[in-house]
Amino acid sequence: MKIVKNLEGKSDKTRRDIICSYLNNLEIKYETQEYYSGVNIIASSGKSLEIGVASHFDAVSNSPGANDNASAVAVTLEVLRRYHRHPLKNIGIRGFFFDEEESGLVGSKAYVKNNSLDSLLGVYNMELVGNG
Repeated sequence: MKIVKNLEGKSDKTRRDIICSYLNNLEIKYETQEYYSGVNIIASSGKSLEIGVASHFDAVSNSPGANDNASAVAVTLEVLRRYHRHPLKNIGIRGFFFDEEESGLVGSKAYVKNNSLDSLLGVYNMELVGNG
């Protein structure tokens, strides 16, 4: 809930900065992927085979964005935190924090267009996980 409260009501840029701050505090390596209209955050374990865990950090205009989609961002961060503390031997985790998903999946489309998906075994794409 702390992460959700920290993201709630913030601009997309501020949300991105907060996510990067959490990753830095957890000592999880990540990169930003700038594309023509936004910026994605990708945290990869660097293993040759990875399972993707995805969420988006943008929010609908005039919405606090707590459930859509700060709740999924919090889960993605927690999965990365647990994996970082207890990595698996042969399979890694790649965390995705996509930008501009509320504008037609722009961030995830930019990622797929510019990156190979060969090392991904699959992707858990999370949305509205605070609904219970």
